[in-house]
Amino acid sequence: MILALGSVLIIALTGLFYPWAFYLGGKFHIIPYWQGWGKLHAKSGDYVLLVRFGPTPRGSRIIPHSNLKGVAYLCTPRGERFYMHLGGSMRPHLNLSTDGEAIDLYMDNWSGLHERFMGDHRPSIQLRGRWKNPDLVMDDHSSIVRAFLPDGTVYRGHDPNHPYDGEIVPITLLNAPYSDFDVACAAEKR
Repeated sequence: MILALGSVLIIALTGLFYPWAFYLGGKFHIIPYWQGWGKLHAKSGDYVLLVRFGPTPRGSRIIPHSNLKGVAYLCTPRGERFYMHLGGSMRPHLNLSTDGEAIDLYMDNWSGLHERFMGDHRPSIQLRGRWKNPDLVMDDHSSIVRAFLPDGTVYRGHDPNHPYDGEIVPITLLNAPYSDFDVACAAEKR
């Protein structure tokens, strides 16, 4: 009973402060989050990405934004699968419709004990783009080039000459269930 009341209270507070979260992707959701997946077709191979996020009160008080928090899963051309923490932002004071709104997402690896305790959260991926309801049309801001070597392995070095800018890879994240992502991820394994 207490758990049910707590859940209703959390949903009500979210509706009060973040009503747009119930309409992410252009349709009403009883749970205020959005989930989608897509493929990044890079020179180093295809990367399958799933993102799941909702609103969070955390973020800068100096530069206000509508802050986002969630998780992501990334499958690499080499068959690796990474669990990632996701953060992001959109402009403050959003309307109920997010169609056409700019959005930025960033993801860091939190797959294993090494990443959790040693602070090395590579790979890190950044996406920027816009809502085109019900999907997100984005690009990687050259983050695949920074995060991976040409053979698809994670870049773990500290070379100051490692490229920062390079290929910009587009991605359309389709509003779809985890099972669709899982099938696409399994198909990418070499």
